[in-house]
Amino acid sequence: MENCIHGVTIPLIQRHRQENIAYIDRPLKVLNGHQGEITAKQFLGHVKQLAKILPEHKYAINLCSNRYLFMVSLCAAIVRKQTSLLPPNKNTVTHKALHKRYGNSYIIHDGTLGKELPQLDLSTLSLLGSDDFEMPMIAANHLAVISFTSGSTGDSQPIEKTWGTLTASTEINRRYMVPNKIDTFYQLATVPGQHMWGLETSILLALMANVCVVDSKPLFPKDIKTLLAVLPSPKILVSTPVHLRALVASSMDFSSIDRVLCATAPLDQRLAQQTESCFSSRLREIYGCSEVGSIAFRATAHHEMWNCFDDIRFTMKADEEVIVSAEHIFNATKLQDKITMLGEKQFRLEGRASDMINIAGKRGSLHEINQVLQVFPGLLDGIVFFPAQNRTVPRLVALVVLKPRVSKQDLLGYLRSRLDITFVPRPIFLLSSLQREDNGKLPRQYLMDLYDDLIRKEKK
Repeated sequence: MENCIHGVTIPLIQRHRQENIAYIDRPLKVLNGHQGEITAKQFLGHVKQLAKILPEHKYAINLCSNRYLFMVSLCAAIVRKQTSLLPPNKNTVTHKALHKRYGNSYIIHDGTLGKELPQLDLSTLSLLGSDDFEMPMIAANHLAVISFTSGSTGDSQPIEKTWGTLTASTEINRRYMVPNKIDTFYQLATVPGQHMWGLETSILLALMANVCVVDSKPLFPKDIKTLLAVLPSPKILVSTPVHLRALVASSMDFSSIDRVLCATAPLDQRLAQQTESCFSSRLREIYGCSEVGSIAFRATAHHEMWNCFDDIRFTMKADEEVIVSAEHIFNATKLQDKITMLGEKQFRLEGRASDMINIAGKRGSLHEINQVLQVFPGLLDGIVFFPAQNRTVPRLVALVVLKPRVSKQDLLGYLRSRLDITFVPRPIFLLSSLQREDNGKLPRQYLMDLYDDLIRKEKK
């Protein structure tokens, strides 16, 4: 890694002092009621002021829900040569486990936490900033962030990122995610900064590219519509398939934007086309993994194939494993997904290797089965998965949220007309909602616990 050798330093941010780096949606008490744009100079002043008062610890568990305060505290920790831990969920048990695992740690938050652990509450502070624009230089090999995998396929695993790795990957992402280098793009994201997709797009791009990010994280279609309407142009929406489905289903008249970026789960072509129509925009879907980050893109509404980023190398092994490598990452990584290469830089995604199932001698793919489910017109949310079962012939299980006046029989008829009978899920459980993580994923442990609870209730 050329940019991470000993002695190399990299600027904390790569923005001009008067460029807008963030947009405060509502008056923020911590900033003395400031609302509207924040310049790079103001941001740097807030970072330096906070850095001076951070506790003397090695690790900062960043739980800030306000995106701007998350960004300020992340950078303040870097200036203090601390490492930010980005938990995969909001569970107190997870935070306590992180504190125990990384002993010399504290929690930094903005008023959304109890009093059990060492902490700094930003909501009690007043960040005034300064006129000093002297740029902090950060060691490229400084361990800036430890993020964690989502746990959608098992236990959450730590992923270490140096400052050199983050800056190099962000420059690559800028080329593929931001339409040009001239305009400042106002970006609204529905995913939090703690997750890799949110970190890459709504935090790091604002630090190092021509992006001004909105500090709030709206969830409901009406809130997103309102915010997009008041933001200056050009605009970018960063989201997930779950959020986009809700926006399209709302039938609201959204203002046109310049680009929609989507990631965290494969997006079906029909939803991609509906999204482009909804926002009068082009959608770009991004593919990646926690270990490497974003590595490929596609115009999902128009093409099935993925295009690798130029700086990313794919190596196909004899056993069909795919190894991803790049100059800016320490170790080559084995993809957990199964892909079919269609040339040196293009591929088709076949689903996770762990998605391959065998029921009664018939092989299938959970990825393909879920793609069939996701295009059912009466679906609001849902998943098909393969729990451990004490049965001679195990079965797939579906957990679904259906639109009003849509029945389980409607869904069964649809699935039977499109799937081999072996892969039609039995049972199908109707739910009022699924508790997805903020990145749109459903951790496997949550699915197993929910399934066990539903089975117990069914037996009573």
